[in-house]
Amino acid sequence: MPDEEKVYSAIIGALKENPRGMSMKQIAESVGVNRITMARYLDTLQMSGQVEMEPQGPAKLYYLSHRVPISAMLDFSSDFVVVLDTRQKIVQANAKFLQLVEKTRDELADEHLHRILRPDSTEQDLDAAIARALEGKEVVEEIAIRKGEENLSFRMKIVPTVFTDGSPGVTLILDDVTEYQRSLDALLESERKYRLLVENIGELLVNMERLDQLNNQVRNPLQMIVGLAGLEGGKIADVIYKQAKEIDAIVQELDLGWRSSENIREFVKRFSAVPKPE
Repeated sequence: MPDEEKVYSAIIGALKENPRGMSMKQIAESVGVNRITMARYLDTLQMSGQVEMEPQGPAKLYYLSHRVPISAMLDFSSDFVVVLDTRQKIVQANAKFLQLVEKTRDELADEHLHRILRPDSTEQDLDAAIARALEGKEVVEEIAIRKGEENLSFRMKIVPTVFTDGSPGVTLILDDVTEYQRSLDALLESERKYRLLVENIGELLVNMERLDQLNNQVRNPLQMIVGLAGLEGGKIADVIYKQAKEIDAIVQELDLGWRSSENIREFVKRFSAVPKPE
């Protein structure tokens, strides 16, 4: 039995020399194997994406695939991309992901994802999300990752993936939304401060209403005191009546802005000298 690697290389070489395509019979004759064996090799190359087939009437023509290797495509992406097998071992990662984790491709080869990428919160169950993707479900979640002293926010998409040998895997695509999240947090903080300001203004208005009530409460008791003093009569009644009128005048002047706090202090000093009734 011929060495399989040499057969595959010979098939690829033959197709390179014949870019217009070759039939199975032509390839078999060029490589030196029978058509039944060649059919098996060509099926494997088609499954791996290295060879394409186009029907031409009753015949089938085989060409080299012109698809760009997935590793090259991943490096063109602005997202952070990493491909995992069923054991969550890293199979492939693009240049952006390498920059994020500050590793080389060799350092990441066959490394477990949890040793490289750690969510900032224990509430984020990466294992469960990957398990759902391995079941064939596309998963989209928000994830926070701590890098040094910085918290980074990502919108993570986990896509079911099939490798060239037919085995399942998953691809993690991380979209950096850190700046968006910070802007959102700043907006929420501004809203909180605005609400607090509105509440403080409300309290100020309430306090102003209380001052107005106090103003009325000072005048009304004065009238009652003067009335009671009048019933009592005597020298003390005259003094109380006189000073009550002065208090009322001061309150009015305060309303108009004619009276300062210094005037009030002087009055209180004089008021403290009122003779007490015997």
